[in-house]
Amino acid sequence: MVVALLRFGLFGSATLEMEGKITLQGLLDNILLASVVIWETSRAVVLFFHRRYALQLSVKRYFLELLGVLLANAILYGALMLLHESPQEILAVKPIFLLYGFLYTFLFGVLVAAFYELLFYMEAWKKATQEAEELKKINLIAQLESLKNQVKPHFLFNSLNTLTALVETDSAKAVKFIAELAQVYRYLLQSNEKELIGLDQELQFTQAYFFLLRTRFGEGISLGIDVAENLKNYLIPPLTLQILLENAMKHNQVSVRKPLTVSIRSEQDWLVVRNNFQPKRGQVLTNKVGLANIAAKYKILDQPAIIITQEPESFTVKVPLIKAETA
Repeated sequence: MVVALLRFGLFGSATLEMEGKITLQGLLDNILLASVVIWETSRAVVLFFHRRYALQLSVKRYFLELLGVLLANAILYGALMLLHESPQEILAVKPIFLLYGFLYTFLFGVLVAAFYELLFYMEAWKKATQEAEELKKINLIAQLESLKNQVKPHFLFNSLNTLTALVETDSAKAVKFIAELAQVYRYLLQSNEKELIGLDQELQFTQAYFFLLRTRFGEGISLGIDVAENLKNYLIPPLTLQILLENAMKHNQVSVRKPLTVSIRSEQDWLVVRNNFQPKRGQVLTNKVGLANIAAKYKILDQPAIIITQEPESFTVKVPLIKAETA
């Protein structure tokens, strides 16, 4: 609108000066046609420099682009003047009007160039943001796979040590241990490629896994589960509870004298895993591996972040449960 009014002012002043009247044909030629031509010319200049200096956002590029718009519109302005007027008529126009016309044309061209530069900038910003998000997701997935692979050897090593001791002291219990170990590894293999699994299946696996821990630590560890039945058809990233149990054992004393107590309970659409806090002597609590694993899973799945609460006597992790229809 502003550009159209400026052009109308220029055209009206020059036409009245030379002809004493303004015609409809003159309005169409000088406002609509000329504006379109100026727009397309400036756009072509911007596209040329955008292709030539696609990866450069430098002062040099913008200066050359401004110079290109200036030259292109100077030539265009001269051509438009010759299209509508003879050289003698142009020379008869006051220089101030010619200068005003050129400045107007140049200003229009600069506005068009700035408009397209803004479009290119917004497109580049959007693309860069998307690429950053994709890279972030790829890094999270790589981190998750790395963390997942750290869990299996550690777990297998501890289980085999326990089994070796049982074979030498209690063969019947060793057979039971092997059966539960097989169930645990069956779950590990079945859930390995899944992003989510039913909470009911995860709880069954957790009980089998806890049997292995109970065999290893005896009265030094206990587990209580209190989850509402209507939540057991919800979903959860597989091995979440196993990692939290492993994390609790890793950072706390586990003995008959100082037993580790873990509870799993539901709280609305969240699962709350709590253990009493009795850190091992001389150990700094970091929680980098296990909790980072769980946090990465929920972030990749675009779910609410897990909530971690450290208190003097307890350590609590809340993880959101996911409805099947929203997964």
